[in-house]
Amino acid sequence: MNINEDSLQKIAELSRLKIRSEEKEATLQDFNKILEYVDQIKGLDVSSIKDDEIYLHHENAIRPDLAGKHLSREEIESFAPSFQNGYFVVPKVIET
Repeated sequence: MNINEDSLQKIAELSRLKIRSEEKEATLQDFNKILEYVDQIKGLDVSSIKDDEIYLHHENAIRPDLAGKHLSREEIESFAPSFQNGYFVVPKVIET
C-alpha cells in the first residue's frame, strides 16, 4: 500500500500537521517506507505462537522504588528565588 500526495494532505489535516512543500516528498517516502514495513509484518506467519505465549516470558524491567537521599527543607528553600510558608512563590500567569 502506498500513499499519494492527496492522502498525505488528508493525513496532515486530520493530525493537524503542517507539512511544508519542500518536506512533502521526503515525508511521502517516509510514510511509504513505514507502510512497506507494516506489510512485511503482516506477512509473518505467527500461527505457531499461542496467544498466551507472548506474556509468559515478560519480566518487569522497572527499578525498585527505594527511598534515597533527600533534600532538607532548608536546602530546597535555598534554591528558590522566593519561598513562603512552605511553597514556591511564582509570578501570577493567569488573570481571574
